[in-house]
Formats: sequence, C-alpha cells, structure tokens
Amino acid sequence: MRADRLRVALGGLVVAGLGSLAVVPWTAGAAAAPSHALSSTHLRVMFDVGVKHAVTRAEAARAAAAAGALKTFTATVNDPSNSTSYTYSMVGTNPTTAGAHPFTAVKTLLIPVVIAYGSGYTWSPSKTDSCDTGATPLARVQQSPIFVSQAWSFGGTAVGTGEYLDAFQRANFWKYAQPSGTNPSFGVSMTLKTLPKVTITVPGADAYYYSGGTCGNKKLADVNINWLDNYLQTTVIPSLAAKGVKPSTLPIFLVHNVAEFTNNTPGDCCVLGYHNAYTTSAGIQTYALADYDNSGFFSNFSDVAGLSHETGEWMDDPFTNNPTAPWGHIGQVTGCQSNLEVGDPLSGTTMAVTTGGFTYHVQELAFFSWFYHQSPSLGVNGWYSNNGTFTTPAAACS
Repeated sequence: MRADRLRVALGGLVVAGLGSLAVVPWTAGAAAAPSHALSSTHLRVMFDVGVKHAVTRAEAARAAAAAGALKTFTATVNDPSNSTSYTYSMVGTNPTTAGAHPFTAVKTLLIPVVIAYGSGYTWSPSKTDSCDTGATPLARVQQSPIFVSQAWSFGGTAVGTGEYLDAFQRANFWKYAQPSGTNPSFGVSMTLKTLPKVTITVPGADAYYYSGGTCGNKKLADVNINWLDNYLQTTVIPSLAAKGVKPSTLPIFLVHNVAEFTNNTPGDCCVLGYHNAYTTSAGIQTYALADYDNSGFFSNFSDVAGLSHETGEWMDDPFTNNPTAPWGHIGQVTGCQSNLEVGDPLSGTTMAVTTGGFTYHVQELAFFSWFYHQSPSLGVNGWYSNNGTFTTPAAACS
C-alpha cells in the first residue's frame, strides 16, 4: 500500500477492528497503568499504511540516473486490460534488456532499534526472550533466508541460488532470467552489514501498549507511526550518515514485538512494517522498518514475514509510486488501490523455510504480470505469484 504499511488480516485473513478493547497509554513519570489483555483475533496486521510519501514520479526518474543513487531502472509497460502504459522504477537493472552487468548488489544496513518508554519498558531485538532462548531476534534476522544465500525451487523449477528476494525477482521475470533467457545472470542481492543499535525513546503521548502476549515483557508496543516516521527521517537517518547510510544503500530498522498505530489513534493497530522514500540533499533515500514478531498476538504472522513483505516491495516499488490499474478486495486490501506493492495482495500468506536449523516464515509475493495483466505471465511456471497462489492476473477493481 502507499505509505507502505501492510494491513494483514490474521487468523484467516479477516480484518477485524479492535471493538471496545482498550490500549494502555504511558505518560512520562506515570505509575504502571492497569493491564488490558487482548485476544489476537481482535488485532489486525497492517503493512505500509499511514505513512506520508513525498517522492514524485519525476524525482524517481531523475534518481535512476543520478550519481551516488540507488541502482534502479525505469521502464514502461502496457496493460492490455485497459490499453494504458505505465512507467515504473525498480531496483537493479532491466531484466528484459541484455546488459553487461545484469546482477546488482545493494549494500543493506541493518539497524537494531531499541524502543524505550518512560515507564521503564523496553523492547530490544538484541536480547533473547522467553519464546526463543536460542538466539536474539537480530541474530535470527541476520541468519534468515532474507540475507543467507541458498538454492530455491518454486513449483519444482529451480530458480538459482541466492537470498529469498533475489530468488523471487528471478522468478518474477523468469522469461528473461531462466537459463535460456536474455539475462540468465539477472538478480538483485542485499549485501548485509549490521550497524550498532539505536535507542528511540518515545514520548508519552505517542507510546501505548497491548498486554497479554507470551514473550519477554508480554506486551506489544504500540507507537504512533506519524511521530516515529518523522523521527526516523529528521533525526535517526541523518545521524547514521557517518556510518554509511546514504541514497545508494538500504537502511532497514529492525524492531522486536513493536507495532505502530495510524491516524494518531492508538486503537488503529497494528502496523508491523513499512517502506518509504524521501528526498534529501544527497538524493532520494529509501528505507524500511520491520518487526520481528513472536509476541503471541498474531496467529498468522511471525519472525521475518513482515521483513520479506517490505523488502520485496522496496525492490519492486522503491520510491512507493509505481502505478498500476486498480486492484483490490484481496489480501490486506479491502478496497481498491493502484500501485505495485507486491506484498499487499498476499499479506498473511507465508511459506515455511528452514535455514540454519530454524524454520522461518517468508511471505509469498505477487508477480509483475499479476498487476499488469500479462498473458502468459513472465513468471516462473506461468504463475502470477512465487508460490503459485495466483494463477491468473489481478481482477478489475472498482
């Protein structure tokens, strides 16, 4: 979704409101407020919702050619469903055009973020908790298929060795990336470097929580996304320039059992990840935030599902403004939307992948051909998503 916050309906993908269930505010210096236990069936998961985006299509096109920018390409596709041409930008090189260097490696900076409340509660991805004493959330992410290369096969078709999003993108454009295709070496890799942790102390007016979880302090942090995203852009990202954060890199902010609320309304929960882009003096800076979740609040969402959703969307819609024909009433989308957000149509649909002895859950993602109604699909096996859930293009939405 625009602003890239993902709304995932958990427990059968039914989006439910919070009803009369209460959230607990923390104010500076306040004594512990009474707990309000919540059932996970009353929480909805959202991704990419409620964040303001300020990068225009013209800025995105200029960014593709700028020195020191994120490696992207810009191209045009015709959608036969409405005879309309759409211009889009993606990370990497154009898979449909033969080139000398079809493989792209993007330096990815993983930043563990400690969320602190004035009450004394903290949520840290750098500490183990009672639900997983074997490794910290940070270590789990570092060792996950998002960043660890392995062989991938979708529907019995081997698509090569790489990280999950590299495999997805090759499968997405399999017509060109297959061994007999125009660009058999095509791919996009995220080269990982972990930066020191950053602690963000949330003002009392923007800090809430849900109680009744199963891990750690048994609370799910609930932070005002408007405050948090502004703080990242104006304070945190500029402070990390000396550590290598710049437009050519992808900074990922990792939180643990931390959600965000939208519309300045604590009950409008829970955003568990988003990606965004904004213009700086050095160029367009893209970035993402994702929750590593094992809180027990969400029955159909865990570990790196949100991170796979957001990195997939960053790869195919880095500036959050790639247009499509309207689609919707599927995944987390209850109405219609018109953008190339590959995670939203399949929010909550995950695949179990065992890496390093730990079973992770990565989200299935929709293919380029699904959005632009291409037949046959460019994707692996003629599919319209990388695990075969979609076998036909997106339905029209109105």
